[in-house]
Amino acid sequence: MDARISVPSELFADVASKLLANDGDISCLRTNATLPHDAWIEVDKTIIQVAGQRLNGLADLRAYGLTRTLGGLGVEYDFWQTASDDFVASQNMSGITKAADNTIDFGENQIPIPITHVDFNIPVRKLLASQRNGTPLDTTQVAIATRKVIEALEDTLFNGSAVVSGGNSLPGYFNFTSSNEVALTGSWGTTPANIEKDVVKLIAANEADRMYGPYILYLHTDEWVALRQRDTTAGGISYLDILKSMPGIADVKPSDALANGYLCLVQMTSDVVSLATAVDIMAVEWDSHGGAQKNFKVMAAIAPRIMADYAGRCGIAFDNNMA
Repeated sequence: MDARISVPSELFADVASKLLANDGDISCLRTNATLPHDAWIEVDKTIIQVAGQRLNGLADLRAYGLTRTLGGLGVEYDFWQTASDDFVASQNMSGITKAADNTIDFGENQIPIPITHVDFNIPVRKLLASQRNGTPLDTTQVAIATRKVIEALEDTLFNGSAVVSGGNSLPGYFNFTSSNEVALTGSWGTTPANIEKDVVKLIAANEADRMYGPYILYLHTDEWVALRQRDTTAGGISYLDILKSMPGIADVKPSDALANGYLCLVQMTSDVVSLATAVDIMAVEWDSHGGAQKNFKVMAAIAPRIMADYAGRCGIAFDNNMA
């Protein structure tokens, strides 16, 4: 029998041929996989559990229905238009006098949809030993890989991505060109009285752009701790409860993707942000080393679509100098 050594180009060609034959459906890489059905159930369960941990920005977009399902792995970009609204209404008694001629101008916008992924491998001998001994699959690597993918996506939502494709960048809340940067008072930890008046400034910046909520305020853990302090001049109520009682504020949450001193107020509507999803978070498998090693990839083709209207008005206000 001749020994045959698989080389990377051949391995890639095998994966690529499967994807092309299945119109980019990434699930084809799980067909006839080595892992038994029960093991894949454990893998998927682990992905769901890890994805539900404290990564509030992504979870909130899903909770508010701010998602867009694209056409699979073959979709590399998400595209949308904005339209001007500078029509002029005419007013007269007859209604037959010719009104002003109005024309809509359109703006075109596009973002890349990068693949965020973590790869790991398991020697087939370990899989065989697990099946032989009747021991459950250790999903530790799946959990770690999933967490890293989600953390990267959460970071992209707030801070943008370094990926640039076809001249198109992928900004986040803090580096989107139309986000409203607001100069706030300073540290909330040392001067908690700043908290309420600073959030009023953030709200005012969004309202000046005709964005009236509902808002979620995201902040770093240090500022989150400051919110637990109580306002002795307002009956001892916590600053967190004060903020949640303000008109327009739907919730206040920490996010591990924010650096110290960063906070932002986001209007949770589809004209401000949505999550473009070509492939949701999943794990796939392929062989290497003549079948002696099973390779796995936890991946997602997801990108945040941060938007402004034709005039550049945006429902995001932020400050990055609270430390």
